[in-house]
Amino acid sequence: MNDYNKYIKHIEESLINVTPKGNEREANKLAGYIGTKLHVLGVNSPLQRSSAKNNYGILEHKNWLSVAQHVYKESNVFEVKNAALIITDANNKSIDDSLKLEVLPDWINYTDNWAHSDYLSKLYTKLLESEKQGKLFLKILLKWNSDSNLWKRRQSLVSLYYYARSKTVLLPYTVTEKLIGNLLSDKEYFVQKGLGWALRESFNVYPEDTFKFINNNVTQISPVAFTTAIEKMSIKQKEILKTKRKKSK
Repeated sequence: MNDYNKYIKHIEESLINVTPKGNEREANKLAGYIGTKLHVLGVNSPLQRSSAKNNYGILEHKNWLSVAQHVYKESNVFEVKNAALIITDANNKSIDDSLKLEVLPDWINYTDNWAHSDYLSKLYTKLLESEKQGKLFLKILLKWNSDSNLWKRRQSLVSLYYYARSKTVLLPYTVTEKLIGNLLSDKEYFVQKGLGWALRESFNVYPEDTFKFINNNVTQISPVAFTTAIEKMSIKQKEILKTKRKKSK
């Protein structure tokens, strides 16, 4: 794996070359916003994506996904880890689903912020749609649902739909309800944000079932999750739920 370190160095140097000068304050602000302990260069998303188009030579390696995995696991620079995600996502269709299942779940163990977690959700939700590997990955999500790692618990919610409009295969509503229900009282802020996200996207595809669930559990849903969960509802639906919450206080 040591020869893989050259890719980390190359990506970091490439990103430093496009990093705006004197933006340390903005970089620190971004680090606080995404909640990471990683070093943040402060390269904006468009520049990161354009820089990643050359793939930093990663795709030239016969085991390029292993290289990307090494970059993601070993780098301590936010944008360098992002590069591994961007490249993997761009070439996702060329990766065999069995290899995805073998490699990608491990990446969550090297994640400490919502931005990387959400990008992984984009990859994980596609794996969940796999005809051959989807059920196996769902078993992983079921385990993550009660894991001590907050990012795994968040994944067990956000990966269910990511953004529902991007889905071609949907899980049964009962699966969603079970995983969300298990984490209603979770104490972690980012898990609650993920819970609200999952409810919002569930409502987009199972509106009646999801509204009924929220209505039945409206006093148990945290303010953080509730705000996001009702975003796509009608004004009338929102008022019904808000009124019920107020009466319970």
